[in-house]
Amino acid sequence: METQILVSYSLNFTKTKLISESLRELNENEINNIEKLINRRLKHEPIAYITNKKEFYGIDFYVDNSVLIPRAETEELVDVVKDYIKKNSKKNISICDIGAGSGNISITLKKLFEDFENVDITAIEISGKAIEVIKKNEINILKEKINIINADALTFEPEKKFDVIVSNPPYVALKDKNNLQKDLDFEPKKALYSGYDGLDFYRKFLSVIDKYLKLGGAFFFEIGFNQGKELLNICESFNIKNVEIKKDLSGKDRFLICYDFMNK
Repeated sequence: METQILVSYSLNFTKTKLISESLRELNENEINNIEKLINRRLKHEPIAYITNKKEFYGIDFYVDNSVLIPRAETEELVDVVKDYIKKNSKKNISICDIGAGSGNISITLKKLFEDFENVDITAIEISGKAIEVIKKNEINILKEKINIINADALTFEPEKKFDVIVSNPPYVALKDKNNLQKDLDFEPKKALYSGYDGLDFYRKFLSVIDKYLKLGGAFFFEIGFNQGKELLNICESFNIKNVEIKKDLSGKDRFLICYDFMNK
């Protein structure tokens, strides 16, 4: 399957064309190009970076090694936020995507609600290179623009508070780094790792989330499968109420959610 993807990419063939021309003899230049791509993959470089493309929520996103590769679990995060927006569709809803990366969350949500004039989306990302990726995806995918801000979300002072905060932040624990698949070595470390136990981002951002989120607003964070209990404790330490852990489709703790921020 991976070889087929690389061959299709190298020859600029669709899957159908690759099958229909499967008996065609390749020239030397084509063979050399395919071998180069295969060798990159053999060195564990992710296919998404080799082809500069990753499908997310049925949409092809441009990606490179300045952004995290979108993953299936995050599609579930989009679903949870989408359901919340639909339930509140009669209201004006402002959404802020923290640490937007490739823009896969914010752009997908904008695409889903492009016909809703009352849904306003902002993406905040600290990396200048990642900002360029977001802008590229915005142009390629959307009819209308989202608000893109190049800033450190931990120190940034937003002009207004939002109804919804959503984020797939760095949450991989540095203590687990040596046990992870080698493909991860190619992804931006600041987008993956968050301190020894993987919880540094949450500790820092949840301490300042009130400057972002309206009273009664909602937040949705992707988390590690073994981080739920400790994150509930962190929320309690900041007196953040109405928080719950939601499991993903595989039955693992995956999302930290608050539907009614700071209300009793």
